[in-house]
Amino acid sequence: MVKIEDLKRINLLKKMPDHLLEIIANEAQLSIFGTNTQLISVKQKVNTFFMLIMGQVAIKRKLTPEIDVILDNIQSGSSFGSSALVKGSTAAYTAVCQEPCEVITLSGERMKQLFKENHELAYHMMLGVAKQYKKYLNTRAQMIMKTLDKNPELKEHINDIENLTLVI
Repeated sequence: MVKIEDLKRINLLKKMPDHLLEIIANEAQLSIFGTNTQLISVKQKVNTFFMLIMGQVAIKRKLTPEIDVILDNIQSGSSFGSSALVKGSTAAYTAVCQEPCEVITLSGERMKQLFKENHELAYHMMLGVAKQYKKYLNTRAQMIMKTLDKNPELKEHINDIENLTLVI
C-alpha cells in the first residue's frame, strides 16, 4: 500500500479526488531501485505502470553497440509505462535508473480491472496520461523546430512545417 500523500506528488494524479487516490493507494506498491537498475527493456512485455517519486530515469534506445540515444529523462513526479494498459504491448525503449529511485508501481492488468469497475478512476487516469502525452509531443515538436532553426537547409525538404507544432 502507498500513502495518498505520495500519490499527490505525481503530476498526473495531483488533481485526482482523494476517494480515487485511495483506490490506487490500496493497489500500488512502493519500491526503491538502485542506480543502473533496468526497469523496462526493449521488446520486453510492458506489464507495469511506473510513477517516479524521487530520482531520475533515462528512457533510451540503442542505435549501435556504441551509441545509446536518450529519448527522455523522467524526473520526479512523472510517470511512464502507460503501454502496460495495452494488451500485448512491448517496449520500444529501455528505462534505466540514473540514480537511486523511489517508484510507485501498478500492475497494468490490475489497472484495467480497476478501470472496468470504476469509470471515474479510468477517466481521471486517462486524462492525466493524455495531458502528459500532449506535453511530451509539444516538447518534441519544439526540439524539431529548434533543430530546423539551427539547420535552415533542412527546412526546404519539409512540405508542411506549420503542422510540426501541435495545437491540441
